[in-house]
Amino acid sequence: MVTLEEFSRVTTEVYASSLRPENWPTALARIDRAVSATGCAIFVGAGAGRSLLAATVPPEARDCYQSYYHSMDYVLDAVETGPAGLVHSGRALVPLAADSEFDVDFMRPFHLDDGLFARLGVGGTPVTFLAAAAKGAAPFATADRAKFIGALVPHLQQALLAQRHLRELGTRAGEIRGLMETIRHGVVIVGPECVVLHMNSAAERILATGDGLTVRGHTLEATGTTWGGQLQRSIGYACVQQPGDVRRGDAFACRRPSGKRPYIVHVLPLSFTELNSSTTALVTVIDTETDPAPPRVLLRRLFGLANAEADVALRVLRGGGLKPISEDLSVSTATLKTHLAHIFDKTGTHRQAELVRLLLAVSP
Repeated sequence: MVTLEEFSRVTTEVYASSLRPENWPTALARIDRAVSATGCAIFVGAGAGRSLLAATVPPEARDCYQSYYHSMDYVLDAVETGPAGLVHSGRALVPLAADSEFDVDFMRPFHLDDGLFARLGVGGTPVTFLAAAAKGAAPFATADRAKFIGALVPHLQQALLAQRHLRELGTRAGEIRGLMETIRHGVVIVGPECVVLHMNSAAERILATGDGLTVRGHTLEATGTTWGGQLQRSIGYACVQQPGDVRRGDAFACRRPSGKRPYIVHVLPLSFTELNSSTTALVTVIDTETDPAPPRVLLRRLFGLANAEADVALRVLRGGGLKPISEDLSVSTATLKTHLAHIFDKTGTHRQAELVRLLLAVSP
């Protein structure tokens, strides 16, 4: 089972890759180790136009795929047509064209005929992620692995979205705040003494509560001796002031006096020359208490849900059981089950857990 500490290290590498795309192989290698996969990969595009953004599969497999097999990859074809954020198992997808050339001559010889797959749905171009493994007596998609990849998908989406915007905006310091506003988590740019240089509105809302993190005299602080010291050390790791020092990222869970679940704080070296990158760091604050729900109108537009169906879907997302939802909406359990059946059909899901993952993925 992947620990919170390991999950934090993985997401730190993922967010670092949004700032330094050359870091993606490192991030994927950490995911490899976490789930004991043969290799991981991120693909951009579809069909004959599909290409690798980054991969840790064996080099020979990667080269064969890019030169020949990419146009017959029926597994990723199936993933790309499914809902964004939904995690698929290899045991469900590989049999779709069992004994085909792609299956017999590529997946089996390179031990890539099982795994976990997801469409990330970042921007207009299809983007997919896979953690591939050899087919064994037991399915690769254990509950722990599926849960880990499902929890990782939103972070991959956010990192790739940030990377796309960084590429579009370049390194113009005047537009960094606009970029930061596209990320729903709190984002703060700080100097080596924790002095706040920029922050997005999500960070402003978090810091205004003073519940674990705050700004005092233009300085980012964590309440409590333990977490305050951890924040200062992490920012010190990321901000280099002496030639030859090695900059590195860090992550930790910041306790909250209110008793709410802790913030997950990632501190990464910032690489914008306009911001004097040798002495700046990016602090990302994830509030695990808040998962913004998609608006009802978005569910209607994306999946064709009726108003009543959208209301039921949103209540499922909030974690309500069937009885409380039926009482809240003043409908019978039979009617509620009918709505759920329609929702599953329209969204391509089969269980409430799959529906929740999908709704979290499409949340703005």
